[in-house]
Amino acid sequence: MTVLAGPGPRRTGAGESRIRRGSADDLEAMERFLAELSPESLYLRFLTGMSSGSLPGLAKHLLTPSALGGSLLAVRGDVVIGHAMWAPIPDTHSAAGVAATVEIAVVVADASQGHGVGSRLVDELAVCVARLGTQNVQAVISAENHVVRRMITSRVGDAHYVRDGLLLTITAGVGAIAVTQPAYGAA
Repeated sequence: MTVLAGPGPRRTGAGESRIRRGSADDLEAMERFLAELSPESLYLRFLTGMSSGSLPGLAKHLLTPSALGGSLLAVRGDVVIGHAMWAPIPDTHSAAGVAATVEIAVVVADASQGHGVGSRLVDELAVCVARLGTQNVQAVISAENHVVRRMITSRVGDAHYVRDGLLLTITAGVGAIAVTQPAYGAA
């Protein structure tokens, strides 16, 4: 069951977990999470091979991507089972200084994949970036990542796809993302 920052638990079949904001205080747990991901999960999230030596520095940047970005963690007890983040895309800021487009990314622990954790993280991401006043979200994924492609196709109405070799860049309006469960705003 998933318990979010708000009323009532949500059952996802993934054990008891909750979604909350990530911070620099989560560095050790995030490093463990990354170290336990399979090479396939690391590749599908980062679109490159990863060595264990690069994970500690990477964890810090994933938790605090920039002054204008942020991260969410799905946690079960003290264990990170999922991570999501957003970061502004340079040169897409509105006159009000809000990033018009943010890049989003999600990764879920191998043992928790297929239990709705990634969907809950996407729901929370959509709420968080909408609150910022962001107009669009963008994700760059492997064309081979059929799970994420199905999730996007089923949840995003009016997405724009650009293929570059094995990469797909998908851009959609924040309002076009169908939030499948009520979000409680982990932000």
